[in-house]
Amino acid sequence: MYHYRTGQKKDLAQVIDLTISWTEEDITLGYENVAWTLEKLEKKLNDYFYVVELQDVIVGYAFGEIRQRNAEPVIPQTDAYLELHEVYIHPEHRRKGIGRKLVQCLLDQAQQHQVERALVGSSNRRWKDTAAFYEELGFQMWYIQMYR
Repeated sequence: MYHYRTGQKKDLAQVIDLTISWTEEDITLGYENVAWTLEKLEKKLNDYFYVVELQDVIVGYAFGEIRQRNAEPVIPQTDAYLELHEVYIHPEHRRKGIGRKLVQCLLDQAQQHQVERALVGSSNRRWKDTAAFYEELGFQMWYIQMYR
């Protein structure tokens, strides 16, 4: 059975292994440049860093932070919001609702702190699937940015 909880320092080595898996999948443009270290990830540990584990093995994680401003015109400058930075589930555990529940854990945590709004961006190559995933969670499209 999957267990969802806030991340701890002891989890970070397994989270780094997942970031390596993410890089090897080559599904996110530029992710190979992130190069997480224990020190960098430890700075991200907060109330909005969650992991999901199965039999003491971390199979997914998500983290974000509470921000204010920088999201106009969709979120007023006076409103705080949860900005989701990363959500990753190991490929063997996808399509089981784990990612959805993990994001919901962060959203619920934000609501407990009276933060009702959320924002997410993505450079996933499978952007249509990513957009559909977040739309199912109540997110709406703000803008799209393309390159060539």
